[in-house]
Amino acid sequence: GAPGADRGWRLALARAARDAMGLDLEVRRLQVMRVSLGELLEIAPDRALVSVLDGPQGGLGVLLLAPTVTAALIEMQTLGRLASQPPAPRKPTRVDAAMVAGVIDRALAGLDDTLAEEADRIWAGGFRYASFLEDLRPLALLLEEESYRVLLADVVVGAGAREGQVILVLPAVGRGEHAASASAEAE
Repeated sequence: GAPGADRGWRLALARAARDAMGLDLEVRRLQVMRVSLGELLEIAPDRALVSVLDGPQGGLGVLLLAPTVTAALIEMQTLGRLASQPPAPRKPTRVDAAMVAGVIDRALAGLDDTLAEEADRIWAGGFRYASFLEDLRPLALLLEEESYRVLLADVVVGAGAREGQVILVLPAVGRGEHAASASAEAE
């Protein structure tokens, strides 16, 4: 199960957007599922910003941002507010990825913090932004053919102004640290 990662990702994502740029982000619905590499390529939104994540023991993950979410994060950084009309969807660039990398890392660090004493830390903890991919095709070569845990969040950004998805994909087999226990800390 993933009640720890579910709750933790909701909080971490909302706090990262709020603290990094004063943007209201609400997770309306979050699905936790297991998928194969082939299924992962099918659930990705069109024109998603594809961020590769480095994890413990060489594990690789992926964070996909829908174009509406990416645009909202970019607008808050460049304009200080959301425009009245969302921009036309476009293919994300390296500059876009560089601009949202800080928010991604802050959200992942927040997830680590919320999982400090949770069992889900073993598979969901320790990931950070590593690089940007132009599209999804290289993922089939980059990621191992294994099972992945997906946290698919339907989010609303800017008090209902924009809706989109944030999809966190991590290896199902845990490579991270075990949760800190009270007995280990006492020693």
